[in-house]
Amino acid sequence: MGDVEFQDAQETRRTPQSAMRMIRMELDEEENRRQLSTSKYGGVCFHVAIAVMLCVMVLVLICSAPLGENMSHLTSEERHARLRQIYVEKERRQRLGSGMGLSPLEEEANDRLMAIRQVDEEFYNLWRNYHSQPPPFLKHLNIIDTNLYAALKSMPKGGLLHVHDSGMLRTEVLIDLTYRDNLWVCVNMEQGFEDFRFSKNFPHIPPAEDYQCNWMLMSNFFQFESPLEFENRLRKILTVRPEGYKSSSELARHLRRHQRIIHGLITFRPIWSEFIFTMLSDFYADGVQYVELRSSLPIMYDLDGNNFTILETAEALVSVSNIFKNSFKDFIGIKLIYAPSRNLNDSRMDEYLENARLLKLHYPNFFAGFDLNTFGDECNLPLLENVTQLLRIGKNIDFYFHAGESRCPDSSRPDANLLEALLLQSKRIANAVNLPFHPEIMKVMKRLSIAVEICPLSNHYLQYFNDFRQHPAAYLIAAGFPIVIGSDYPCFWNSAPLTDDFYVAFVGVISGWGNLRLLKQFALNSFLFSSLSETEKNMAVSKWQCSWNRWVRNLVNSSGY
Repeated sequence: MGDVEFQDAQETRRTPQSAMRMIRMELDEEENRRQLSTSKYGGVCFHVAIAVMLCVMVLVLICSAPLGENMSHLTSEERHARLRQIYVEKERRQRLGSGMGLSPLEEEANDRLMAIRQVDEEFYNLWRNYHSQPPPFLKHLNIIDTNLYAALKSMPKGGLLHVHDSGMLRTEVLIDLTYRDNLWVCVNMEQGFEDFRFSKNFPHIPPAEDYQCNWMLMSNFFQFESPLEFENRLRKILTVRPEGYKSSSELARHLRRHQRIIHGLITFRPIWSEFIFTMLSDFYADGVQYVELRSSLPIMYDLDGNNFTILETAEALVSVSNIFKNSFKDFIGIKLIYAPSRNLNDSRMDEYLENARLLKLHYPNFFAGFDLNTFGDECNLPLLENVTQLLRIGKNIDFYFHAGESRCPDSSRPDANLLEALLLQSKRIANAVNLPFHPEIMKVMKRLSIAVEICPLSNHYLQYFNDFRQHPAAYLIAAGFPIVIGSDYPCFWNSAPLTDDFYVAFVGVISGWGNLRLLKQFALNSFLFSSLSETEKNMAVSKWQCSWNRWVRNLVNSSGY
């Protein structure tokens, strides 16, 4: 995709601030017209209404055929086949990526990719026993054994716009950190782990209200339990249970416990920078060239128990990112979406919004915007509409809210959050799986070019969906709605930073009608709907295009797939 094409695509996103007001005006006018119509024509006779309906049906039939096409000379079988073809073509043209142009070499690569996919689906029986258990392609070893996975892993995927820092560091790396010197562990009555802390001396840190534990040196702990037993128990804490959870609240507690346990490991100041560099290395190795990282920016500490500031945590992120960009010239960079927990009171919210203002002031090119993390527990957390401070934060801070992502007994809660995210002019909406239930919201979002961040594996493991062919993203893609593929917390389910989600989307969500055009659109959407400036987007697409062209050539010429 050249600069001209990309700039044309950008024009669809340049919606002035008055756009939302125009939509409200249109809605008001529509309501006025409806009321006028009701009062004026409420007594119209029934047979007139029937006549109107018949006229509409005739118009639909006329519009179903291509303009000016005469089918009178066709037989009934030919006319039937022609109408079928018309509907199929109309739907195909609406799908996301359908207008994406491919070069002759890309067309050849597309044929190659489709052939690889067909062979893999037949050889690995990817849909076997699909409705009686989770699909076989969710077994990680089955995924990485496929030729399609190998092709997608090497593919330049553009940017990763939805990922949390607490779900990025591989479990094995976290386990390795527990063998460092001066590490203490807080052990509960069942010999479980509640916290870790690097310290020269006994850490005088009281446990939180929801758990009790006692501190001891890790070197002493191994006198009571073998390293192998310790590692196996720690792995269970750091991953999501395959058998699932009783409720979203139970799952959210598990995710928060995971975050608390790794907090003391990764926020030790010498390790924080190491953690960020390792994370960026994993991104880059997985075909990701740009990242918008959601983080609560945890406070760093040192061996003497001194705490640092949130700005120093951010500075470490910026510094490591610059070092990484200098080492890998085609890596575009990292931006921050500051994302503390939504489960808070008014005073904490005031603190978080002040942090957002400070970050925007000190790091305007690094700070992308603000979110409130739900940990998949939207059913029990405060509604966005209750956080009235968000209305007064000012227009210079962008929002990227999680909303409409939960399956709740009371569906009005995620639905209300979805509407509120729209009214607050969220630039993207994360995991909005309930969006197809709201055609008016979806229509406005499409008009304003507000993309939805879809994380297929997260939606599965957070127990929203099992049959990916019924995933709402399938409808959004078919309707040409703008979406970007993210990964949320990939290390919770032992996945690559982005390849596994691309694979599941390609094999599961879009099923039989996905192709290279859609994959290319996914990658370009990650720049088009990012927080990058127009100049930054053009630069990013230029770097990505070089990597993409190289991958296409390799795909066409390689005999390894």
